[in-house]
Amino acid sequence: MAEKFVNPYTFVPFPDAPPTRARPHGHSGRSDLLSGTLKVTVHTETGVLIRGFGSEKTPDVPRRADGTPFIPGSSLKGALRSLHETITGSCLRVFDSDFVPGYRDSVTAKTVQGLRMAIVAEHVSEDAPPTLLLCPDEDDPPKLPHDLLVRAAGGGPPLRSGERLTVTFTRGRPDEAYRDDDGEWVVFISDAKVRNAAKRDKRNYKAQLRRYPVGAVPRTVPDEVWQDFLHAVDGADDLRTAQLKKRDPDDVFADVTFNTRVIGQRHYASRRLHEGQPVWVRLSHNGEIESLRLSMIWRHSGSIPAGQRVDSGFHACRDWENLCPSCQVFGSADTEGKDTPEARQNSYRGHVRFSDAVLAKRVKPKRKKKSEAEKDSAIETIRLAPTGSPKPGSGQFYLVNDERVRGNAGNPPLREWGSAADLPQPRRLRGRKYYWHTELKDSLQTHRARKRSHHSAELTTNVAFLRKGNTFSATLVFTDLDEIQLGGLLAALQPSTLLREEKVWQHIGGGKPFGFGACTITVDSSGSELWGNGARYGISCAPAKLDVEALVDQFGEWMERQCPEVTETWPLLAKALKPGTVSANKVWYPPGDSSLSPKEAASAPEEESRAFDTGFAFWKQTSGTEQQKENGKRRGNPLDVLPDLADDDQELRIIDRAYVRDLPNQRELPDSPHGGAR
Repeated sequence: MAEKFVNPYTFVPFPDAPPTRARPHGHSGRSDLLSGTLKVTVHTETGVLIRGFGSEKTPDVPRRADGTPFIPGSSLKGALRSLHETITGSCLRVFDSDFVPGYRDSVTAKTVQGLRMAIVAEHVSEDAPPTLLLCPDEDDPPKLPHDLLVRAAGGGPPLRSGERLTVTFTRGRPDEAYRDDDGEWVVFISDAKVRNAAKRDKRNYKAQLRRYPVGAVPRTVPDEVWQDFLHAVDGADDLRTAQLKKRDPDDVFADVTFNTRVIGQRHYASRRLHEGQPVWVRLSHNGEIESLRLSMIWRHSGSIPAGQRVDSGFHACRDWENLCPSCQVFGSADTEGKDTPEARQNSYRGHVRFSDAVLAKRVKPKRKKKSEAEKDSAIETIRLAPTGSPKPGSGQFYLVNDERVRGNAGNPPLREWGSAADLPQPRRLRGRKYYWHTELKDSLQTHRARKRSHHSAELTTNVAFLRKGNTFSATLVFTDLDEIQLGGLLAALQPSTLLREEKVWQHIGGGKPFGFGACTITVDSSGSELWGNGARYGISCAPAKLDVEALVDQFGEWMERQCPEVTETWPLLAKALKPGTVSANKVWYPPGDSSLSPKEAASAPEEESRAFDTGFAFWKQTSGTEQQKENGKRRGNPLDVLPDLADDDQELRIIDRAYVRDLPNQRELPDSPHGGAR
């Protein structure tokens, strides 16, 4: 019985202090600086997944004109820069300092109390709030059962949320409904996924009805309310990358299926609202709009943005004359997506250029090729199981929770950004995210990653990946680097030299939760070239021999003198990069069935693997939610957190769905809760 699992990712903590930023060397060709080329070999220790090539039906890996597979230079650069940033404690290049997560509301009477339906009158752009028409308040608003909803379409296309209806009643209950552009009532149709999943709701879908606000005066949503809405809607399922790829970006409506039958259409969640779209608002005591949501059970925004949860010294570099070590080597550009003169002027061109890593030696096939897609022994194709987008809002994993917070609970749940756990000071982000390297046989890796019958077809994709055991060759060209910077670049290429570990892997490409992307990189000293820039200007100097170990040692000694806080994190980085740090057979996202191990679940029958893949029970039971007080005792689901990378034990308990369903699942909480977590 597998009672424990290991989460696929961990965090290398931020150093106690960021490194000093400085003006870069520039590109003037100073004679005291170094230039040259580095010949490197990339060996795939697991399959490497590079998406976006071929088509959905026939995916492919990137190839040259002659058909030779390669790893794009951009993928190689991104992986090396990410590691270089950790090694040097540099800025967070891809970081939204304004990010605040959104959370699903709990299903309680209090959640929907005081909500009013409103109709969008006009919305020009997501950059500005919409104007709304408030529907009349109803003491006992009617609902339209799904069978009447279907009949109201009159044999035509499914009824859409926001359409107007004429409705007849018998003893206060709707008995017929008809499409009518001038009808007195407007219908709101919501997603039926929760009802489809719950047996008690199998025969109980009802759409909300409200009187159309004829003659109402348009009201503008306040700016602060609109910003809260934008934060919340960004976490909606409709905006997940996999979902967006499955539909036309101009689509506005999605089918609502109940008991396998299309009963209507709802609006896709979006940052852009549409004229006539019904939404829900709550008014303050003075009648002002104080909240906006797309459904009655919706999402709410956390508080305290990401930028306030990490030292400002780690924020992305903005001034080209004041750059962190990584930006001095790899370059700096505006990452906010704004094409302004200021952004262009503050950008800085990097000193390293990456060629594509071209296949040099193919892995020998262990079996005969079975399909047309597998004619190339260097690649394999599968239907990849779905993965969700990162969930930084899960504070039990992504935030630093001290001993006062662990095992406690509050309302709102302590996992939420802005809960009582952020008192008296906001919790910090845990660090830079790294996926564990796990040594798996090819067959087990692909079996774990493969789509199973219970996975939604909407969230799975066909992919081709480069097999384990392939060898690739690439060339890096660098200019105007000093010896310390060159040593840092070599340390990112060969971290085993810096970290004094014989076996260290790096990640390239996608699919890291499934074990894809593990590689080792070796610098060929004899095939590389190194010279002083003075040679460009007639200064006599012979090409120098590239001594990788000496340059890396020089870099390491400099870091220990200048940035000792950063070097203190290197042993933890080594732990994250070493294969075998954790048991490969236990690595999985939070499961919901303790009767199987991840290895067994990968090949289990559909019903068993579905139960194992469902982690809702885990997130509910570890959220830090205080739910009731009895006899003076506090009860709830105490906060259970991801182990620190420094911990010897990286295992977490599996919370069995059967246990949550059949037994009392709330636990007694401490008598003296952490600073206001009441």
